[in-house]
Amino acid sequence: MAVKTLRFDQLKKAGYNRGINRAHVNRIKRNFHEDMVQPTIVSFRDGNYYIIDHQHQSQAIYELNNSDPSTPIKCIVRTGMTYEEEADLYYRLNTGSKALSFADKLIGQIEAKDAKALDFRDTVESCGYVIGGYSNKSLKALSSAWGIFKKEGGKERLVKILTLAHSCWPDNPDGVSKPILNGIDLFLQHHESDYRIDHFASSLALIDPREVQRKANAFYGQMDSRSFTRPYCIYVQLVTIYNRGLRNKLIPATPNA
Repeated sequence: MAVKTLRFDQLKKAGYNRGINRAHVNRIKRNFHEDMVQPTIVSFRDGNYYIIDHQHQSQAIYELNNSDPSTPIKCIVRTGMTYEEEADLYYRLNTGSKALSFADKLIGQIEAKDAKALDFRDTVESCGYVIGGYSNKSLKALSSAWGIFKKEGGKERLVKILTLAHSCWPDNPDGVSKPILNGIDLFLQHHESDYRIDHFASSLALIDPREVQRKANAFYGQMDSRSFTRPYCIYVQLVTIYNRGLRNKLIPATPNA
């Protein structure tokens, strides 16, 4: 490990780095003082310097120097690290950071080859979704899905929830928002043995998931008792929509589910 001054254009990003948060960079620039600058932690690997920590500070210094590629950045250089070791250090250094989102932390764990995180990623992808990004396949409720996954039997439970959501809204990320996932979870807890997945999918596919949430919020606001939760209100809407058009074999909404 050595302290070196590197040019900004020598610093590279690896897959574990999160994208630049403009608000964070601007905040550093507004409050910048040289006495507060901490060395950027980098790893020298395969002839390149990869930023592990303080990338936003480095970006701010670069911009404060008229975006000059030769802007000097004081760095602590580590050598002999593998990509996975870099990702693990990145994750550990940023754990607890308010600027680091749950998705950033999870991606860091995945890049560090954490077994549980890799299993979670593979499970999510097997259901037709991806972690990170802003595509129609991105899983929005990552922290909720992770919370389900970590519990005993959670992997199988999450697969059922995501599979059902995907059968209704395969190209709509709002179909895997936190409220919808929690509502589907409740639905399966109470009706897994007495509903038809084909009818559920065909019924819900006709309704935008945001409309389901809107009606659930209105239902929640009309209730006198706050013992009813928002997931329960989503669940009631799912049952109501499922029952439309059925003459028999209706399923009842379980009180206080």
